[in-house]
Amino acid sequence: MACGKPKDYQYGEHTADVLVVAYGCTLEEAFKNAAIATADITYYSERVAPVEERKIEVEHDDLEGLLFSWISEVLYLFDGEKFAVARDIELKISGEGPYRLTASVKGERYDIGRHGFKGLIVKAMTYNMMEIRHDGFWTVQFVVDI
Repeated sequence: MACGKPKDYQYGEHTADVLVVAYGCTLEEAFKNAAIATADITYYSERVAPVEERKIEVEHDDLEGLLFSWISEVLYLFDGEKFAVARDIELKISGEGPYRLTASVKGERYDIGRHGFKGLIVKAMTYNMMEIRHDGFWTVQFVVDI
């Protein structure tokens, strides 16, 4: 919190979907917190052990597209592989358009008994209400379809 960011993430009101607002002292931290916030809609990421690793690489011409691709990949891990994401995420963003994100995501196979289920499943990332800004700290916001 040294940079003045209010918290790691929060959820906003949105009809039928979930507005995610994530913060970071760096752009990388904001993207990491966005992934954790997305996972935390469905299960408790703090209960996930970082026992397996997945590598993610995405590229896009702008930061909004990069965020969209990043969160879509995180969603695929859960939807396609039943891989629950732990809070142990390392990522780097490079370039100035095109941008490149490389990440090491740790976690394990989803187990409802250990990781819980919060009653919502994120179906897709959207560009709806997407915003990325820097005001002393980074804020990324977007809507996910549930």
